[in-house]
Parts: sequence; C-alpha cells; structure tokens
Amino acid sequence: MLNRVVSLCSFFMVILSVVAFGLGAWWTFLSRISQGDGVFMLFGWSLCAIVFLYRAMDPAYLDPVSIVKSR
Repeated sequence: MLNRVVSLCSFFMVILSVVAFGLGAWWTFLSRISQGDGVFMLFGWSLCAIVFLYRAMDPAYLDPVSIVKSR
C-alpha cells in the first residue's frame, strides 16, 4: 500500500514539474527572468519530471489485478 502512495505522489510530482516547466518557459518568453536562468530552470524541472516519471510508472504497483487480489 505504501508503494502505491509513493507512486501516486510521484505522479503528482510529475504534474507539478510539467506545470513549473511551462511557467519557466513563459517567464523566459516574457523576459521576467534571464535566458540563462530560464535554461537552468527548464533543465532542472525536466530532470525532476523524468526521475519521478520513472518511479510513477512502475508496473508492479499500478497493476489493477494486484490491487483487487490484496483485498
């Protein structure tokens, strides 16, 4: 059960990363932050999304049959 909670939290972190990536791109486009800061921000949020996506998509914890069998 704890692994499913971690997987769900990882999924929400991926969503947050994608939103922050878009916000960073928008701020860079509007020149609210410099281009260098924008590149670092976009790279960091992309890396975060990739790392948490790997954990969120773990098939061992998202298998519907294992959820039904455990009850």
